Amino acid sequence: MAGLFAKVKNKLTGRRFLISTIKKDDNTFETAVFPANLFYLPRGFKLSNPSLVKTSQNPEEAERVHHSLSQRLQTELPERLFQEFSKNKIPQRLR
Repeated sequence: MAGLFAKVKNKLTGRRFLISTIKKDDNTFETAVFPANLFYLPRGFKLSNPSLVKTSQNPEEAERVHHSLSQRLQTELPERLFQEFSKNKIPQRLR
């Protein structure tokens, strides 16, 4: 799997986010969500402060997490979504 990248605008708050999924090593994939500015650049150009980081053990799970975050971040409150993803190992809606 090549890296995945998405630009998302939340319809409720108007906030923009970048979602990036990369391969960290042979068996680890990392999906990160960064707050973005008007031009979809990371706010303050800080890639060291993502709003959420989720690790996956296989490419299928990483792709599911990436697409789920991309879709849900458009229509749900970001803080609630981040809280759900950080509490559960795999959110209920992904199963």
